[in-house]
Amino acid sequence: MTSLGLLSIVPPVIALILALWKKKIIPALLVGGLAASLLLAASRWTFVVDYLERVIKVTGDRGNLQLILFGVLVGGLIKLMETSGGFKGMISLLESLNIRTKRPVFILTWAIGLLMILENYSNIMVNGTTVGSLYDKLGIPRAKLAYFLHSISINWVAIIVFNSWGAFYMMLLSAQGVTDPFPVVLSAMPMNFYCIVSLIVIIIAMVFDWNIGPMKKYVAAVAKSVPATENPKDKGAGTTDPEHSSPITSLLVIVPVLVLVATMLISLVATGGGSMLKGDGTASVFYAVLAAIAVLALMVQFRPKSERPAIEKSVYSGIGDFMEVGILLALALTLGSLCKEMGTGDYIAGLAKGNVPTFLMPLIFFFVSCLISFATGTSYGTFSIMVPLAVPVAQAMNIPLPLMFAACISGGVFGDNTSPFSDTSVITAISAKTGVVEHVEAQLPYALVSASFAGVMFVIAGWLMV
Repeated sequence: MTSLGLLSIVPPVIALILALWKKKIIPALLVGGLAASLLLAASRWTFVVDYLERVIKVTGDRGNLQLILFGVLVGGLIKLMETSGGFKGMISLLESLNIRTKRPVFILTWAIGLLMILENYSNIMVNGTTVGSLYDKLGIPRAKLAYFLHSISINWVAIIVFNSWGAFYMMLLSAQGVTDPFPVVLSAMPMNFYCIVSLIVIIIAMVFDWNIGPMKKYVAAVAKSVPATENPKDKGAGTTDPEHSSPITSLLVIVPVLVLVATMLISLVATGGGSMLKGDGTASVFYAVLAAIAVLALMVQFRPKSERPAIEKSVYSGIGDFMEVGILLALALTLGSLCKEMGTGDYIAGLAKGNVPTFLMPLIFFFVSCLISFATGTSYGTFSIMVPLAVPVAQAMNIPLPLMFAACISGGVFGDNTSPFSDTSVITAISAKTGVVEHVEAQLPYALVSASFAGVMFVIAGWLMV
């Protein structure tokens, strides 16, 4: 490893500034990586080639390649679920329930959110399409629906290790030389305080009809207005197309998800010599998504010909939709590898030693991650910048790595959950049929409450564990 001292922080700072300025993480990671390669290159004329060679080397690593493939294959799985009618079947199944009061519709919102563990886009869209008309009938404002959709999906998916998020976590840790990342990720999730507190706050808001900040005016406005279901524009909201909408087709979602989780667990035990914690997490998630796609393809093959989509075309289309994720993963891993070689994290740890109380470092990383993610609207981009710094700092200052990792994850999710620049904020607004500004305004007070409690918990955890 080559220690560049002060210069070592220049590439990640460049990436951060570009991400904050342009709100696009892939170009920011690319430029940051090129800057790092320039600093490390033996010849200034070959730094671009050196960078491309490093991208190929990092991407070609067995574990990294498995996780990148998992990240894009999940897109194929989700697309096949959609084209085969699985999501419509889920909606049809849940809409068949006769719901007349708030509590059952809140429970239904939770149930859908907990089931859709693969990624948060499908979680938000399926949930919003299913329960939207029920919220209108019961006089619950769309702003509250948007809050529930967004906060349940992003915080729940972020603490599940059997999906693309868990794969990304392991990839980031592997790139920093963590030889067995799965136990670290597993240990970190109970300390993912922002996500956990946010889910608890949602339960409180549902049970006690807790309205704070701008949410009060949206509740009052709905109470005074005509129910949205009587508006011709909203007529049919939450309904499904008749084609492929039989409740039985919900199995096209339920079964593959169960297969994914079961295969992941079995693979962890098998590759760990009987111990799940010692298993190969990168291989397990790769095997799991392949098994889920295979089972779903087999189920689709037995459907009536008129209701059977082109399996290969659907999978390829979904992979194409998620190709951006694969590129982001490759560039994030490359920048992390370069930061490690430059000694960026060790330099920051040296600056912090003696100047900052050690037990406050998890709080500092949480706070900085919150700022970056809120300004950029991306959790993955925030993880890509912060985790390569957190790992060496944790090692140099004897801070438990799961705690520092959890601080980065919690802070990254905060911005994805609250920023108007977040793609999930836009998708939530579309699904809930509300404005992005309205959604962010109504949700932010709840998120700030959760973040405040999370900050206190990171201080306490740092005090007790460091």
